[in-house]
This record gives sequence, structure tokens and C-alpha cells, in this order.
Amino acid sequence: MKLHRLVLTNYRGITHRDIEFPDRGVVVVSGANEVGKSSMLEALDLLLESKDRSNKKEIKQVKPTHADVGAEVTAEISAGPYRFVYRKRFHKKPETELTVVAPRRQQFTGDEAHERVRAMLAETVDLDLWQAQRVLQSAPTTAADLSACDALSRALDVVAGEVDDDPAPGGAVDTLLVDRIDEEYRRYFTLTGKPTGEWAAATKRLRDADEQVARCAAAVAEVDEAVRRHAALTADLAVLSAERVTAAAHLESAAQAEKKVAALRADLDRATARAEAATSTHTASQSALTERRRCRADIDDRTATITRLQAESAVATDELDTAAQMKVAADEAAEKARLALTAGQERVDAARGAVQRLADREEVDRLAGRIATIERHQRELDAVSGELAAIALTDPLMTAIEKAAAVVDRATAAVAYASARMELVAAADLEISVDGSTVTLNAGDTWSAGVSADTGVDVAGVLSLRITPGASASATQSELDDATAALSDALAQAGVADLAAARALDAHRQQLCGARRQVSAILDALTAEDSVADLQTRLTAVQARIPAADGLFDTDAAILDPAAQRLELIEATAAHQDAIRDCETHRKVADQAGKLVAQRELNAARIAQKLQSAQHELTTIAARLAEQRASVGDEELALKTDADAETAAKAVAAVAELRDELARHHPDAVVAALAEAERALATVTARRDEAVEALREIAAQLKVFGTEGRKGNLDAAETERERAEAEFGRVQRRARAAQLLRTVMGRHRDAMRQRYVDPFRTEVERLGRIVFGDTFEVDVDSELRIGHRTLSGRTVPYESLSGGAKEQLGIVARLAGATLVASEDSVPVVIDDALGFTDADRLTKMAEVFDAVAGDGQVIILTCSPQRYADVRSARHIELVAG
Repeated sequence: MKLHRLVLTNYRGITHRDIEFPDRGVVVVSGANEVGKSSMLEALDLLLESKDRSNKKEIKQVKPTHADVGAEVTAEISAGPYRFVYRKRFHKKPETELTVVAPRRQQFTGDEAHERVRAMLAETVDLDLWQAQRVLQSAPTTAADLSACDALSRALDVVAGEVDDDPAPGGAVDTLLVDRIDEEYRRYFTLTGKPTGEWAAATKRLRDADEQVARCAAAVAEVDEAVRRHAALTADLAVLSAERVTAAAHLESAAQAEKKVAALRADLDRATARAEAATSTHTASQSALTERRRCRADIDDRTATITRLQAESAVATDELDTAAQMKVAADEAAEKARLALTAGQERVDAARGAVQRLADREEVDRLAGRIATIERHQRELDAVSGELAAIALTDPLMTAIEKAAAVVDRATAAVAYASARMELVAAADLEISVDGSTVTLNAGDTWSAGVSADTGVDVAGVLSLRITPGASASATQSELDDATAALSDALAQAGVADLAAARALDAHRQQLCGARRQVSAILDALTAEDSVADLQTRLTAVQARIPAADGLFDTDAAILDPAAQRLELIEATAAHQDAIRDCETHRKVADQAGKLVAQRELNAARIAQKLQSAQHELTTIAARLAEQRASVGDEELALKTDADAETAAKAVAAVAELRDELARHHPDAVVAALAEAERALATVTARRDEAVEALREIAAQLKVFGTEGRKGNLDAAETERERAEAEFGRVQRRARAAQLLRTVMGRHRDAMRQRYVDPFRTEVERLGRIVFGDTFEVDVDSELRIGHRTLSGRTVPYESLSGGAKEQLGIVARLAGATLVASEDSVPVVIDDALGFTDADRLTKMAEVFDAVAGDGQVIILTCSPQRYADVRSARHIELVAG
């Protein structure tokens, strides 16, 4: 299966998108987050799996929110011999269109088109492989499970030598046999091994028959039990009737004894009430006598307390007067200390102002000098910069002049080497003309020159000579002329006449540049902390603080002396600190004197209040005692208390006599005997009533049982159980046989799978060593899942690996499967925003893996970070934009 083209229209937030995929190799589809990369794979799945009128949640979620239109998905796909264009519109005006391009052109619409596509995919595509060959950003990083992929299984069978390159139907026969065995097994068991179908039905029938036999046998046993209970209840009823008569006689005897005890208890209650009344009267008399005595004692205590408090009040008044005098003296001393503190503060302020004025003048001088220095260096920098600006020569231009001079020197040497030499020797005095220039020679003189261009030599009236140099000499001369012209142009740009002048000017320019750098460095150092504007602002601010010159200083030399002013400030500050301490000390003394006055005032008030309270309490107690004596005298009250005590003692003695009499009759035993007799009679009566009711119910049951035919039902149930047991035995033998056959075939199939695990593991290790190194090994189980990874001899379970390593192994496993699957069975490998946990080095190595598998298959990478896959040399990049 290959995806050639995918078109989305009004799909989620995508208005229109049309992407063509290469038929083979790696394609990287990149775009920002939420641009709709994952939506492309989702749209392809909905196109292939869902009908256009589907109301599934997945379909509703892709409806566009920006327009009232239906979402459309179009894909061009090839699968096996088929190549087709498939389009669906969902939601509004749903429709489905299919155009089969190969092997012959056909067109379908509606459900017929949907079913045709499903049939073609089922015929040519391993759909389990199509789902397994995906690495999705939302999927967990568990080991890839490729065991259900038939296409991969067939490819591994070929590699392992199980079938030939031209597969015979043996593999299909084996698969069909396993399917038939699984089908037979599922007649009796579920996939988890629980009974189902015929085996469950036979088991249920036998269980139901057993339960029915048990129910019928229980019903027959119930009849026998009812007959036995009827006889037993009849005998029990006779015994219970005799016991009831005996219990009634015992109850009558206990009731007579209880009446005697009740009469004695009533007499005891009346005597107890009289004794309690006499005791209460005596208690009241005794309390009144005790109160009379307590009042007399309280009067004596209050009188002594008043005498003591009067003495304490006089002492407290004297102490208060002394404290008030102390507070007045402390307040006067504190006020004097405060006035001294104010004077000291004024002296400190005056001294500090004088010192500050002196410091301001020094700051003005320092700032003015610094500003003048900066301005002087700035003028020097401006002069140097102006002189440099007048020089046209620059470093590049000087370099060009030097290079041009070197070229001229090399060209001159080359001309001298390549040119012919012309040498003339004069036999007599004569004049000759060389290219229009006159040369005078005396007899015996020699003249020579190099010839690099056409040169004419004329001797008036004697001869005319023309010398033509070779082609190489002419070319060399042309190069010299060009170099000379270039040098002249460079010198003209620099405004100098020759190379020596240029070098002299450049040396002077370098000196000026050095001077400018030096002055700039000085200016930078001077203005590193503050600019000229900041310094000028500070100078203006300080000058504004300095008063006018007329009243700035006095004529006293001590005042004009900064040291004297600072010494005055130190002395004034020390005196001020002493004054602060004195003022604080006197203030604390005044505060303590105030607190002492308040404390003594409070103490005097408290004593006065106690004295007043004691006097009031004495008056109250005396009034209450007088009132009590007016009612009953002290002697009369004592006599009445003695008489009440004698009456209470007689009443208590009478209560004791009645209580002894009641105890001799044992009232608790009598009450217990009566209660026991009542309970015995009630129990026997209830048991007799229950026996009568139970006997009546059992008689009714026996009448009903006689009409139900329970024995016949038991015989029928036992017959059905024998039939169910026979059927259970037959089905059990078939079920166990199917189970045994499936177990043997499963063991055989696992052994076969284990043989083709090796090719898959070999391919995974081949690709994995590109990423993890030559020591990389993996352990692959029969389900083609990676269980452990080994690096440098250290084996780690897959689940213990980091997220990045799991992700890399998952991609490697799927790419290994893709390389092993036959070309006609291949499906696209889709990787959605993976390798986010991979470092730069591993990304480079993963790129080599992608390049290694970029063959006939398709690898589609969806990512928001295309730089992760920049090292995949064989990849084609497609960038998505919103819209």
C-alpha cells in the first residue's frame, strides 16, 4: 500500500490542503503546532474506515467551526494491483466517490464505493501491519507488537527458510488448519479458556439436572419430616398441658406471700417519711443556731479589720505626698535637660552647615578641574580626528597600493627577463633617434636598452632600423602597463605621488590613529563613571548650594580653617550626645516618679475602698443579727434545737424496727419467686400455644403435600440427570480433544515463530547498531516484542529504558519490519512528532537509519521541528502552512 496524494477540505481548522507524497523514500512533513499534521493521519483513517453518514463522535469532532459546510477528504492510494482515488464528504450533504484507475477503470458511489474499498484493502493490505507501523505522539512508549501482522510473518517465513521464494499453498494450509482448530476450540471454550457453546450448555444441563434432583429429593424428605414432626408435637402438647396446671398453682402461692411483704413495705414508707420530716426540722434548727454563732464571730473579725485598715490608710497618704514632691523635682530637672539638648542641636546644625559649605567649595573646585581636563582632551581628539579626516589614504587603499607596487615590480622583472637587449657602439660621434628620442653618442660610447615593444632606431642619412619583439615580450609589457596604470590609480586615490610618499603618509596616519586611540582611552577613563553632562549637572547643583560670596565666610581665621570647623562639629556632636543621654536619664527619672505617684495613688485608693467595704459589711452583719434576735432569742433557739433532735431520734428508731421486720420476710426472695412463677406459667402457656399452632400448620401441609406428587417428580428428575450426564460425557471428550489439539498446535506454532524471530532480531540489531553502537543487542520474544536491550555487556529491561531510548527502539523495530516485508505487502511507516527526547548525536545517527531504509517503501514523518531530521540526506521536505 502506498499513499500518493491526500487532500483535506474544511477539515477541522484546515480550509484546503493538497499534498502529493513521493512513491518511495522518506518524506518529512513539517509545520507549526496545531497546523493539522496529526489531523492528516486521522482524516485518512476516517476516510478508509467510516461511512459518510456516520454519527460517531470521531466524525462529529472534525466538523469545521468556521463554516457551515461538510469536511471532505480525498486520497489517491495504490494497493497490490489496484490504484484508486477515494473521496468522502461528511456532515453536510454526505457523499462517497471512488474511481479505480488500475487494473481497469471503474467508478462507484455511496455505500457500494465504501464496501469496494474495504474489499480491495482486505484483499491486498495487511491492516494489522498498517496500524502497527505507526509511531504516534499520543501513544504509550510500549514495545511494538508486530505478532499479528501476517505480511511480516510471511516475510520472516521466507527469510527463515520455511517456504520458497515462490510460496506454495503450504503456509495457507497451515494457517487454515490453525484457524479450523481455533474454530473447533471456540465451540467449547472462550479465548480465556472458560467453557462456552456446547461445552457450557452440557455443563449447565448437568448442573441443572443435579439441582432438580436435589430439589425433588428435598421435597420428598420434607414430607417425611412433616409426618415425624406431627407425631412429636402431639406428644409434646399433652406434656405441656400438665406443666401449665402445676405452674398456675405455684403462681397463686407466690402472690399471697407478696401481699404480706407489700403491707410491711407500705408501713416502712410511712415511718420513713415521718423520720425524714423530723430530721429536716432538726437540721433547720441546728443551721439557724450555727448561723447565729457565725454572725457574732464575723462582727468581731470585721471590727479588727477596720482598725487595721485605718492605720494602713494613714501610712499610704503620707507616702503619696512624698512621691508627689519627688515628681515635681524630677519634672523640673527633665525640662532643664531638654532645653540643653535643644541648644546642643542648634550648635551641631551650625557646625555641620559650616563644614558642608567648605565641602561644597572643595567639590566645586574638583568638578571644575575634571571638566576642564575632559574638555582639553576632547579638543585634542577633535584636532587629531580632523587631521585624519583630511587624509584620503586608508588601510585597504594602502594594502592595494602595496599589492600594485609588488605587481609592478614583478611585471618589470618579467619584462626585463622576456625582452630583447639592444646594444649600440658608436664608431664616431653621431646622433641617433630611438622612437623619436634623440640619443647623442661619442666615438667609443655604448648605449643599450631592453626591447619589449616595436622600437625604431634612425641614424640620419645612414640607416633606419625597426626592431619587433616576440609575442611573449609584448604580453609581458602589456601586463607591466596594466600594473603601472593600477598603481597610478591607487596613488591618485590616496592623493600621493609615488610609493615612498604613500608609505610616509601611511606612517603619519598610523601615528595620528595611535594618538586618537590614546586620547579616546583617556576620555573613556575620565567619563567611565560620569559623563560631562552629569559632571556639569553635579557642578551646577553644588554651586547652587553655596551662598553668595559676600556672606560666605567670616573674617575669623578659625572659621575659615576647615580643620577648625570639623573639630567644632566633632565637639558639638559629642556635647549633643551627652545632652541626649542627660535628657533621656532625667526623662526616665520623671517617668519613674510619675509611675510611683500613680502606684501610691492606686494603693491609697485600694486601702480606702477596703476600709469602706469592711465598714459596710460590719453594718450589714450587725443588722442581720439584730433581726434574727428580734425573731427568736439565742437561749430559746438553743432549747428548740435540742427538742427537735430528740424527736428525730425517736422517728429513726421506729424506721429501724419496721425495716428489721421486713427483712425477716425476705422481700427480694418473695418478689423473685413471684416473677419466676409468672415467667414459668407464661413460658409453658406460650410453648403449649406454639405446639398447638405448629400441629395445625403441619396438618395443613400434609394435606397439601398429598396433592403434589413429589415422588413422581423425583423419579423424572433422576431420569433427566442420567441423560444429561451421558451428554456431558460425550461433549467433554470432544472439548478436551479440541483443547489438547490447540495446545499442541500452539506449541508447534510458537516453535515456528521462534525460528523466524532470528531474522527480525538480526534486522533490528543491524539498524540499531547504527544508533547505539556495535555492542547493541536485543532480546525479541515470539510475539516479536523487544524485551531487553544490551549495550557493552549490560542488559536492561525494555520498560526500564528512558523515554528517548524506547522511542528510538520503537522506530527501529518498525523500520526493520518495513525492510523485511515484501514489496507487494509494504505499507507506509508513519512517525508523528517523534524523537523529541533524543539528543543531537542520536538524531544524527537516527538520520543514518532513515537513509539506510529509504528504498521502495514509504516513510512519512510528521513533525513541528524539521531540524531534527535535517541530516536525513534522502528525505524530501514538505512544509505546511495554516489555512
